[in-house]
Amino acid sequence: MRANSLKMGQILINMGAITPDQLDQALSMQKQSGARLGEILTKEKMCEEDKICFALSKQFSIPYVDLDEVELKEELSNVLSADISEQCMVVPLEVIDKTLTIAVADPLDYKGLNKIQTTTRMTVQPVIAAPSQIQKAHQALYASKRAMDEAREFISSQVSQAGKEDEIEAAKNAADDQPIIRFVNNMIEEAVRLKTSDIHIEPMEEVLLIRFRIDGKLQKYMETSAQLAPSVTSRIKFIGGMNIAEKRIPQDGRINYRVGNTEVDMRISILPVVFGEKVCARITTALGLKMDKHAIGFLPENLEKYDKLLSSNRGIILVTGATGSGKSTTLYTGLKGVMREDINIITVENPVEMIIPGINQVDINAKAGLTFASALRSILRQDPDIIMIGEIRDKETAEIAASAAVTGHLVLSTLHTYNAASSIIRLVDMGVEPFMVSSTIIGVIAQRLVRRLCVNCKEPYIAGEHELHLLGIDDTSLEIKLYRAPDGGCERCNKSGHKGRLAVHEVLMVSPAIRRAIQQDKATEDIHAIAVEEGMISMRENLRMNVISGIISLETMLEAASEDMM
Repeated sequence: MRANSLKMGQILINMGAITPDQLDQALSMQKQSGARLGEILTKEKMCEEDKICFALSKQFSIPYVDLDEVELKEELSNVLSADISEQCMVVPLEVIDKTLTIAVADPLDYKGLNKIQTTTRMTVQPVIAAPSQIQKAHQALYASKRAMDEAREFISSQVSQAGKEDEIEAAKNAADDQPIIRFVNNMIEEAVRLKTSDIHIEPMEEVLLIRFRIDGKLQKYMETSAQLAPSVTSRIKFIGGMNIAEKRIPQDGRINYRVGNTEVDMRISILPVVFGEKVCARITTALGLKMDKHAIGFLPENLEKYDKLLSSNRGIILVTGATGSGKSTTLYTGLKGVMREDINIITVENPVEMIIPGINQVDINAKAGLTFASALRSILRQDPDIIMIGEIRDKETAEIAASAAVTGHLVLSTLHTYNAASSIIRLVDMGVEPFMVSSTIIGVIAQRLVRRLCVNCKEPYIAGEHELHLLGIDDTSLEIKLYRAPDGGCERCNKSGHKGRLAVHEVLMVSPAIRRAIQQDKATEDIHAIAVEEGMISMRENLRMNVISGIISLETMLEAASEDMM
């Protein structure tokens, strides 16, 4: 073992991946723990996984593959069982003439390789891959099959005529190895892996339909027996802290779930429907958007304006957009960017979607009398520097926010409008005096999430006359390359042609001219025109720039750029 470690260590030194001192330190740790050298180097963050895999490839003359570039074949889940794949930490990649190619993390695991060869009755051809990629590929390959197997297992073992008390008792005392628990756990884990925003569990007359909203679009995850519906709902109610026995009225709950190293927060809504209870689980953790203002999607000039707004000592900053457009993520990102020891930041939200250490967060409880307005009154007596309001919903909340801004606080909040200019008129419509709106609002950020094209399979084409016209390009002789989603997509984008989402913005800075327009009760169109004249990049222009850059398709731009956004 030590000879192999020394050889691999020397290869890594020759590659410039580690230093001799790091190798000596790792070998010393290996002697004490008995762990493999590669495990120690990655755990201690001395070397990256892919470099260790490359060194192993050279050492044993076994090809190295990047599993992120490999399309997994679903039918191979029937060739090698999920249990053996997990035990041996391998993933099947291909079968040709009774030769099974598998990705392995440890090429010296001869016991595991022999077991696979005996089980499959095939010649095994190993290739090396990173352990983290193997785990990810294993989950992707076997998730659906495992879920279906567990569904069948549960249905076959289901006890008929279970009474209400039995159902409650079963949910409370369920062992971790019961099929229904594994089924729900796997469903959640697969949803997180696919960066799902919402899980829809829909009981129909003859089937239970489960769909995931991925990148803004609902996609079918599974269709299974309707017999499964009551037990799935009961399990989700149980872990969500809801009443299992109550099936006649809507219920709301919350689940905190750990998937690997990720803490996932889920808001649960139960709605009675004709054939049972529909479950919608919203994953509020920002899986698709990173908590980094540089990764949200701001154009450089818009990011500069956002930073300028956040550096203000007073005033209201609004982030507007439809439900699920990432408004809260943008606000959280902004708050994280301005956090300092000498600043007191308090938020009031319904609900608190993400816990940020160092910030005081208030969770609204309307039933107990803790509303946005009542919480804000108390917050103003807590000596805040920055206040974040989850959403301005009524005149009272808007007026308290305006008063806070006038008295020297920076207030961040959200509104449900489609563009920046209309949010100003919305506050006036709520009943806030125009002079208060004009004197307190310092900037508005309108935001919308759009689907990115999959970089692996997006299809290039030359824009025709009609496409050029839609992009506002008059010179039809220009050859402009655009991209679109191909039919069928690829495995990396779940065959959709799109992978991930991008936030597009328009950032309206409230200038003296816009203040005058608000006081003169000008229309949304007039305020928008002034902002564009003063340099605001409109939502449509932002979308157009992303189409020309090949990040999104023209179809996505047209879908997002509705009339009420321009």
